[in-house]
Amino acid sequence: MMQKQIDSLFSLWQEGVCPGGQVLVRQKGQLIYDRTFGYADVEKRIPMTHDHVFHVASISKQFTAMAILLLWEDGKLSLEADIREYIPDLVAFSEPMPLWTLLHQVSGLRDMLELMDDSGVRNVDTITQEDIRTILAHQKGLNFPPMSRHAYCNSNYMLLAEIVERVSGKGFNEFLRERIFAPLGMDSTVVRENYWQFIPMRGVSYWDNGTEYFHCVLNYGNYGTTSLHTTARDLMKWMENYRNPIICKPETLERMLWVPTLESGEPTNYACGLRVDTWEGHRYLKHAGEDAGFRAYVLRLLEEDVDIVIVGNTANIYDEATAFNIARIVLGMPVDIKPAPAPSVADFDESDAPGFYYSRLPDGFNLTVTKKDGVLYGTEEGLWAPLTRLEGDLYRQGHLRQWYRLGEHAPLFSNDEMELKLEKAYEGPLTAEQLAGKTGRYESREVDTAYEVRQKDDRLWLWHFRRGLKPLYPVEGDLFVTTYSRTCFVRFVRNEQGVVTGLTLSGNRVQELPFAKI
Repeated sequence: MMQKQIDSLFSLWQEGVCPGGQVLVRQKGQLIYDRTFGYADVEKRIPMTHDHVFHVASISKQFTAMAILLLWEDGKLSLEADIREYIPDLVAFSEPMPLWTLLHQVSGLRDMLELMDDSGVRNVDTITQEDIRTILAHQKGLNFPPMSRHAYCNSNYMLLAEIVERVSGKGFNEFLRERIFAPLGMDSTVVRENYWQFIPMRGVSYWDNGTEYFHCVLNYGNYGTTSLHTTARDLMKWMENYRNPIICKPETLERMLWVPTLESGEPTNYACGLRVDTWEGHRYLKHAGEDAGFRAYVLRLLEEDVDIVIVGNTANIYDEATAFNIARIVLGMPVDIKPAPAPSVADFDESDAPGFYYSRLPDGFNLTVTKKDGVLYGTEEGLWAPLTRLEGDLYRQGHLRQWYRLGEHAPLFSNDEMELKLEKAYEGPLTAEQLAGKTGRYESREVDTAYEVRQKDDRLWLWHFRRGLKPLYPVEGDLFVTTYSRTCFVRFVRNEQGVVTGLTLSGNRVQELPFAKI
């Protein structure tokens, strides 16, 4: 009965030749669910096995955190020390920054991947550790003062990996292999330190647009924040260390699960590469991993001694919602399947559907809808998908549990894990006041690139030589919104005389990155 219930949560991984994943569930040390689904390589028709290795993205952060804590346990570093003590060449900002603030995502650092995006690097480009070192070493500003806020940031864990290498005198993968992988018997686990690195039994990443599959390219050669490659069975060995610490002292594990309080007194829930909190009275630790089409999730219910590991090569299963539904099944609770949202307009005119939709920060979601040959298509990050009308202004993206309300009235994006209110951008001509003084070239030394603002047909456009020409949609006043691979808010900056002297770019994890008008 339990197996059938859990199987049903993975129905999209059982539809013929399709991507899928590995799923393990353990209760009180005993494996109670152990399945593989789909294909590790769809083109070559290679079925998924327990031996296939997958990129698990931000699950990597737990291992980086443990590496830091092992060096702390060895007495080789201080968590209270300013990071300049270990990586002085990578710090250009003036604020003091204790090492522990990186572990708990309260440092205020700008996110490295959004900085690369702002510099013109595309998602399909190669990104190396040296690329990240270079761009972070040029950052003179922070998103906020350390300890004043919590904000998820990949830069924190890349810099922690750098500290591990410099303090230990060993390569990052070498250190993790000696201190973590080998002692735990994680024989299939490796850190991908270069994008050209050969990894036996590596699965292929796919994007599911709701009707067909596409390659989802991942060329990362950076590590610390990502690039761990492993299997669900190896990850379960890692989860065992939370039950019975083998590679560290019990007090080190306690420090791993500690969560700080901000200077304001506001609590946080981010420990060391883990979120630690309570769900319906059950204390848990968890973390997700998402890069390209790869998805991974680990969940442990601490008092109930339940561990859940999901690793997959496509993003059509919402891992967090699925993991917690597995937990419900194991605990004898009813499964919680989120219903589709209701339409807001019954007699919707579909000609109002096409356009650019966005959400405000910190969510920063965007969607472009177009109509071709009578069919509506939506795109996220340049990947197009047909949309099926259900009723009124409500649409679904193929077989995915992903819905959109379109049009001016109450646009919305919804899936099993979130619901975001959207705004539909104005695409008409701008006023003379909105246009005045904004065209020109804008440069930033922090990301070593330039943008041009151009005027065409009473509209403003943002141009970058690697990204091309994108429309700037007015939001309010001097604030506009556009998209490259992420939602980007562009704010024009004026001097005391009201003259435009620059602009800033803001996304989910980089705020107010300054560019000067030349």
